[in-house]
Amino acid sequence: MNLFWSRIYDVIIKSFISVENVLFNATKKTCTHNSNCFELYGFDILIDSDFKPWLVEVNLSPSLQTEGILDMQIKS
Repeated sequence: MNLFWSRIYDVIIKSFISVENVLFNATKKTCTHNSNCFELYGFDILIDSDFKPWLVEVNLSPSLQTEGILDMQIKS
């Protein structure tokens, strides 16, 4: 299970690295006190039959509502 989650974390980290400069410039432009500034992102990740994660999309303002037990476990 740890390998599974570490692969998901790897996808998330690499996606942030790929847009690091854009995020830095946007934060610099819009946040006067960047120690108090944050953004919440939602990652949609597809898991294939080999349990390999694939990034589908990244959402700004993701929904935090839960519709079931699995949804609650993932979002919490």
